[in-house]
Amino acid sequence: MLAPFIICIREGIEIFLVIIPLVVYFNKNKLYKMTKSALLGGALGTFIAAITGSIIFSQVALLNGPTGELFDGLLGLVLAVLILYSIVLLRKNKSFNTTPNEQFVSLSQKGVFILAAITFFRELLEVTLFILTSSTGSPLLVAGSSVLGLAVAALIVYIVSRGISNFNIGLVFYMLNLFLVGLGAYYLGDGLDVLFGSYVPDVFKLGVLVYAIPSYFILIKYDLKRYINSNKIK
Repeated sequence: MLAPFIICIREGIEIFLVIIPLVVYFNKNKLYKMTKSALLGGALGTFIAAITGSIIFSQVALLNGPTGELFDGLLGLVLAVLILYSIVLLRKNKSFNTTPNEQFVSLSQKGVFILAAITFFRELLEVTLFILTSSTGSPLLVAGSSVLGLAVAALIVYIVSRGISNFNIGLVFYMLNLFLVGLGAYYLGDGLDVLFGSYVPDVFKLGVLVYAIPSYFILIKYDLKRYINSNKIK
């Protein structure tokens, strides 16, 4: 149950880095209607994501035999590509700021509602796809570890946004990205093994190595270079 927990922490940080600083700002300035809009939007996005996720899970449960294996293999490949694009190539959320963006603060109540709804829906649906591929245990344990991961993510962002701690969210997110790249390598290897394992006996190991080595090289090389150029090393 470690994978769902870690995945939900990472995706939860993405969600709450947008929402929690806004809510803290609105409450501090007594803009309670804006806070209500953000919370209602988040609730709507969560509800829609939960319904969509339950439909996906129920439909996948009906797949058996070759059809189920084909779906598992293709889903693994899709998630591997998604991780590669968002984390390695696009470098999604490579910088962090717990101060609400002025563009978001200037939004109307309707705009805040839509922003929160879309943010929660997008990230939670992504979580659903990750968990669908990585989890084979009890649904209750998967759900419990996922909720716990989201709660931990919310607590981390809240503590930092309130200035209670100087906890380095960027470092935590970077470590989670490293884990997720490893998971992406596993997804690729497993997907290739499901689809082509009967033809290429070592395709799982080949897929993991082909994915992991260049991905980690790109991540570590970029961040090491950025760290050296940041004048933190004298």
